[in-house]
Amino acid sequence: MIRAVFEVKDERYVSLDVRGHALSNEYGKDLICASVSSIMFGFMNALDALELEVDIRQTENRITVIDRSDSDTVQNYFELVIMQLKTIEVSYGDFIKVERK
Repeated sequence: MIRAVFEVKDERYVSLDVRGHALSNEYGKDLICASVSSIMFGFMNALDALELEVDIRQTENRITVIDRSDSDTVQNYFELVIMQLKTIEVSYGDFIKVERK
């Protein structure tokens, strides 16, 4: 299962941690994993282009994004990504959980 945990402090997104595998199909055919990966890689690329204080950590099955900026643009990106992940959860809740920390 994929677990996406986001943290909010003072009404601002602080972090998003996405880890695990959906295991909804065999390797290379798992559309849920592919969807989440696409969302997260797009998020990381967009943040990287901003060149702000955002920490991105990536391992084989985990991505953690920590916002250290005061950027409203970063906050909007967080909101969009979390909304996309929750949309997947609505249809495929057996394979992905999105939670607030």
